[in-house]
Amino acid sequence: MDIESPFEGPPEDTREEILRAAFLVLQQHGYSGLSMNRIADEVGLQKASVYHHYSDKDSLLLALVDYVIEEIKYRTVQPDGTEPLQQLQRFIDQVVFGQETSTESPTLSPPSEATIQVFIQIRAQAAHTQAYQAKVTKIDQLHQNHIADIIQRGIDEGAFRDVNADHVAAVLTTLATGVLLRRVTTTIDLEPVRKATHAYLRETLLEGGTGQH
Repeated sequence: MDIESPFEGPPEDTREEILRAAFLVLQQHGYSGLSMNRIADEVGLQKASVYHHYSDKDSLLLALVDYVIEEIKYRTVQPDGTEPLQQLQRFIDQVVFGQETSTESPTLSPPSEATIQVFIQIRAQAAHTQAYQAKVTKIDQLHQNHIADIIQRGIDEGAFRDVNADHVAAVLTTLATGVLLRRVTTTIDLEPVRKATHAYLRETLLEGGTGQH
C-alpha cells in the first residue's frame, strides 16, 4: 500500500499542527533555538497548550522524528516498477545528491532540503542521547533495507550478479549519510562522488565487474 506524506494537506489535529510548527522552528533556528515559546508563537497557541500535548522539548522533538520518518518513507520507499539498476541510480541522484532526473517513469520528488537540514540536526543529538540514537538508527535501517530489497530483486531477476545485498546496501547507506551531511554543511562539489558511486554500482552489481561484496 502506498505511503502518504504527513507534510501534505492540512494538519489533522493540534498535535500535528505543533509538530509542523516545531519543524519550521528547527529549520529556522536550529536545535539550540528550538523552544516551546517559539513553537507556540509559530502555531498560534498558548505555551500551556503546547505543554498539554508534549511535556518538554525533547519529547516533542522525538515525536517529530517519527513524523520525519513517515515523510522519508513517502519520498524514498514507495513501490517502483522500474528495473533495479535504474531505480538505484535514481535513488542516488535524487535522494542522495538532490538532483532532478529526467525519466519517462513517474517519480516522487526527493526529500526537501528543509527535511534534510532538520534530519541532520536531529542526527547530531544522537551522538550523546540514546533516544535520538534509536530513532536515527531506524531511519538508517529503513534506507538500508530499501536498497537491499532493490538489489535482491535485481539478483532474483538475473539483472545483477550474486552479491551480498545487505553488504552493498550498508556501503551505499553509509556513503549516503556522508553525502547528505556534506550537502547541507559545505559548498564542496560532490559531482565526482556521484560519478564514483555510479561506477561502484556498475562494478559491483553488473556482470563483468571486479568487486566481490
